[in-house]
Amino acid sequence: MQCLDKHTLSELSVTEICERAGVSRMAFYRHFKSKEQVLLEYFTPIYGDFLDNLSNLTEINSQILAEKLVDFFASQGAEIRKATQAGYYLLIFQVFTKKLAEFYDKTTTWEDYVSTKRQWWNDFMAAGLFYVLGNWAKHSGPETREEVIKMVIEFHE
Repeated sequence: MQCLDKHTLSELSVTEICERAGVSRMAFYRHFKSKEQVLLEYFTPIYGDFLDNLSNLTEINSQILAEKLVDFFASQGAEIRKATQAGYYLLIFQVFTKKLAEFYDKTTTWEDYVSTKRQWWNDFMAAGLFYVLGNWAKHSGPETREEVIKMVIEFHE
């Protein structure tokens, strides 16, 4: 992550990562297929833990869901700005999409939430939430937290 403060993902070499981490290229490739995999593994627990905690709440409704999502994205604003500038925004989106699908699998009990409809619903919700909340967090507004929460509730229902 420190290397991405100076370079975009496409400019960053595995050699530079290895030098910064103090490991050999062989050690790097023993654990990772690519520098993109490093980022996927870095962000998976961040988004996974958030959505796991959300799915484990004893009470969940649209208000609580919206508040938690907005607050989480607000906390990720600097990282989302960095990801946009350094060219790994879509990798974070990929992690969010996967983890949101797992969240809906745990929390959705609709009878018709199966196969193709399930996939389309998950993709639609992930894309909308990530794009809207990510842009809001990245630009720090201009909408207030409360305005964004209200919009998320309206969109989700």
